[in-house]
Amino acid sequence: MVDVPEGADAAREEIFGPVVTVETFTDEDEDEDEAVRRANDVPLGLSASVRTENARRSHAVAARLDFGTVWFDSHLVLSSEVPWDGFKGSGYGRDLSAYALDDCSRTQHVMHHHART
Repeated sequence: MVDVPEGADAAREEIFGPVVTVETFTDEDEDEDEAVRRANDVPLGLSASVRTENARRSHAVAARLDFGTVWFDSHLVLSSEVPWDGFKGSGYGRDLSAYALDDCSRTQHVMHHHART
């Protein structure tokens, strides 16, 4: 989809189909800030992709995105060693990794003071 206006359903909802919306920005920091703001201004956060010729910039932008999975110069590359999950209203848990076991267990920290035995 092109020329999707800010706030449009296509830019704010998870569409499980062959649909992608693209936010672009120039080399200006203000444009980058605006693109990140618009990307994060959604109730869901399953995944996002960052495409740029500058690897350092792609990492910096990805760190500011509120999505469970962020790809650099690719999309939908999955590996069983890393979690697949969403942030905000997207999904629950951590599929496809050892983190999925967190849904089946509960960690408790117990500290014993040996001097008082």
